[in-house]
Amino acid sequence: MISAAQQHFNELPLERQKAHFFDVASRALSRWGYDAQSCEITLLNLTENATFRIDCHRSESGRDQRFVMRVHRLDYAQSDSIEVELQWIEELRKVTELRLATPIPGLDGNCIQNIDCPDIGTQRNVVCFTFVSGSAPRDSTDDTESLSKLMLRLASMPDSLTIPLTRGAAMLYDAIGTRGKLNIATTGGGKATTLSPNDERLYRSIGAIAAILRRDSLSWTPTHRADIAHRIEWNWDATFGEQWNNYYGSHYWDIDSMLSRHDIEAIDRCRDLMKRRLKAFGTSPERYGIIHSDLRPANLLDDDGSLAVLDFDDCGLGWYMTDIAGIVGFMEHRPDLPAVLDAIVSGYRTVYPLDEQEEREIPTFIMIRRIGLFESLLYHMTNADPGSNEATTITPELVAFVGKGTAILARKYVRHHRLDDRPGAR
Repeated sequence: MISAAQQHFNELPLERQKAHFFDVASRALSRWGYDAQSCEITLLNLTENATFRIDCHRSESGRDQRFVMRVHRLDYAQSDSIEVELQWIEELRKVTELRLATPIPGLDGNCIQNIDCPDIGTQRNVVCFTFVSGSAPRDSTDDTESLSKLMLRLASMPDSLTIPLTRGAAMLYDAIGTRGKLNIATTGGGKATTLSPNDERLYRSIGAIAAILRRDSLSWTPTHRADIAHRIEWNWDATFGEQWNNYYGSHYWDIDSMLSRHDIEAIDRCRDLMKRRLKAFGTSPERYGIIHSDLRPANLLDDDGSLAVLDFDDCGLGWYMTDIAGIVGFMEHRPDLPAVLDAIVSGYRTVYPLDEQEEREIPTFIMIRRIGLFESLLYHMTNADPGSNEATTITPELVAFVGKGTAILARKYVRHHRLDDRPGAR
């Protein structure tokens, strides 16, 4: 259940929420030996957590310092479960060559600091990480900026006009596919294209990262293994749980202003089919373990071709194929998605093998992830702020567009993925 403190916080205007996070970040700096008066605090991203870049010019060491601070969301991860995340990052630092943002201990030696929040009657966990250079990688057909500009223009119009328009736009782009620079189709209506060499290298690299994480997860035994159970688990209920304990905080069937009854029913049919397929797929240890769960390019940094992996905040137990699905989040519509997935799988297989059934079910995990992302947009319409890693403002128009596209994708999934295409079910 959502706590009273989180409920109170959710009801605050966005500017009040931002001011609250800045206040917590300022007061937390002393735990790492910094004076807030001599530090510049820059908000990078505000979604589940508030993430800040900290530039301090006079530390106790006498040196300038730059690092990243994460002020945690309430009701999501407690100190014991955050410790699991930090342990895994440290394990990966030791046994892999991945570039990572690693946790920085406070003056008392603890990486996790609890900061009092008297305005909402609770505490927040705060963690600092090393600063990693680079920028989020984008392929040559990335459409985030174009989509953001279009939706911001529509936002100036009354909802009674814009919601039907955005639903219609989703249907139109599904019908005609990608046209020109504005690549915002909701599913592959156009002819699939060949990836550029740079794009193929990017997705092969991310696929290899997903496989490295799986390989390490299978061999790692965390000290705080019992605390993994306190983290979010990326099982069926994470997306479709009836109560608030579904991770995304909202359900696709709750907001009828965004989806028509027929669209909700289409997603229902898709959900039922996916549930039956996943029951057959199973949760054996070879297929289900600790995953990153959000390997979107927005959570990577590219520094002259070297990719760094960020934001393990969502790591927890889940199907390993969820990490492949996460790579293409909000890209499910692209006509060249098969080429993107071919590159990802090719990179993955350079590190770890995929069996036939795992590869066959990748579309299932992509569809689950897509529905979850739509639910996340529903939840964040009033409490997210675009930053360096999230370039699109979450407007009702954007949510309606993504919602209609999700329903279109659900219908296509049901048409193309029957139970009788599973091995042994012929």
